[in-house]
Amino acid sequence: MRHIAIASGLIGMKESTKFAFDISWVFVSQIITLGSGFLLNILLSRWLGPGDFGLYTLTLTIFTISTLVAGLGIPETVVKFVADYKTDRERRDAVVTAGAVNGLLLGTAAGFVLFLFAGEIAALFSIPDLSGLVRLAALAVPISILNTTLLGLLNGLREMRSYSFRFIIRSLLLVVLAAVFILAGFGPAGAVAALLLTEIGTLAFVAAVVRPHFRLSALNHRETTKKMLAFGSRVFIASAVYLVNTYTDTLLIGYLLTETDVGRYAVAIAIARVAFLSLPGSISTVNYPAISEYYSKGLTDAVEAVISRSIRYCLTLLSITGLLLIYLSETIIEVLFGPDYLPAVPAFIVLVYGMIVFGAVSSVGPALSAMNRPGLSSKVNILVAGANVCLDLALIPLFGITGAAAGTAVSCTLLAVLILYILHRVFAVQVESAKIVKTFLVITVFLLAFFLLQGAVHPYALAAVLTGLYGIYVYRFLLTPSDKIEIFGAITPLFGRIALRRLNER
Repeated sequence: MRHIAIASGLIGMKESTKFAFDISWVFVSQIITLGSGFLLNILLSRWLGPGDFGLYTLTLTIFTISTLVAGLGIPETVVKFVADYKTDRERRDAVVTAGAVNGLLLGTAAGFVLFLFAGEIAALFSIPDLSGLVRLAALAVPISILNTTLLGLLNGLREMRSYSFRFIIRSLLLVVLAAVFILAGFGPAGAVAALLLTEIGTLAFVAAVVRPHFRLSALNHRETTKKMLAFGSRVFIASAVYLVNTYTDTLLIGYLLTETDVGRYAVAIAIARVAFLSLPGSISTVNYPAISEYYSKGLTDAVEAVISRSIRYCLTLLSITGLLLIYLSETIIEVLFGPDYLPAVPAFIVLVYGMIVFGAVSSVGPALSAMNRPGLSSKVNILVAGANVCLDLALIPLFGITGAAAGTAVSCTLLAVLILYILHRVFAVQVESAKIVKTFLVITVFLLAFFLLQGAVHPYALAAVLTGLYGIYVYRFLLTPSDKIEIFGAITPLFGRIALRRLNER
């Protein structure tokens, strides 16, 4: 028994270490993706000018919507089924084959329709120059869907290093190609052509990487296709509603207020999304296949451990980040975007405050689909989308962009509460709700202290002191002893490598 316990402990430690390194790989890739995307937007907006940059942005939006609709949840379904059949090579190959074939067929059909009706789309927006760009983007639709479908194999197998490299390569390739084509004088068409060539290049990389893990198989193709489309359609509905929920505030600001308000709100929401969705997105990418695998094997304790650890880690990092962003909100916005955007500070503060807990819980949001209940995710997102629209319609006319931020913050909090409730009520997962609520109240107290004392104490000094005190709270009361061991276990080798490198340099 003693040997079994030791072996079990070693396996658990190995799994925790892999989980941490998987997250680090995905997180680094997302940071590079976000950074290169931000750089690309700066370059395109400066080199193309507002009109041509708007053309590119509109084309990219149409392309993104087309790939989402045509994909029909197939890439996400591949992740789920590959994780479930991880040790069954025949069924796994059948799933990936069905996903690739159906994704390619749907993508080709969508691309053909987009190409055929490009003129009508341009007429709808009253922008004749849009038609040529849409036709060019239409060629990339089937390639993009096949790309993400094969990528689902890597995610399902938890090959996160290769998975992350794909995003890094795609981001850097897109920036380089877009810069080359635009400097060569091709304008927005060059940027869209860069998008097409980037999809081709990344598909070649992904195909080479998945080759050892996959071979074509027609085993039970029809039954596998039906099963995947049934599951994928439910995932698709949840994803589509989530996208609607994400952009409701911006659309309603544009409808009810002015383009200046849209610009100011865009600054606030952009920083908030980068700060509070990148880390949870990395963690959810890693734990989705893990939760799916554990749940399919009946390992409920392992599922509960992954969910609790994910929320704690995210809440720790996001709460500290959120406090710092709020403390330094005026400085951040003025330095990065200029004094014209200072009216966005109140909206920014409200958004950050409302997204701290949401960001932490969103790291396990996909768990509902991973545990074979994607329909629940759809229902929750539809409910929250309705609440978000109602809140925005009521608050924006009264409080402007701060009202939109309040509506979004309340909606995000509601979504987090519903996810935690479903995990506990439906799946009997013992989430640490009391610890989350307690931490949120502590955050509120620290924010109130800052706003009350900032007139008497220098804001930077006050921010440093309060952040340090909050860090002590996190270490003492939020993190568990095993969390501390894992964190120090991951950090210590890094310092060891740095020290060894310095000794070698001497």
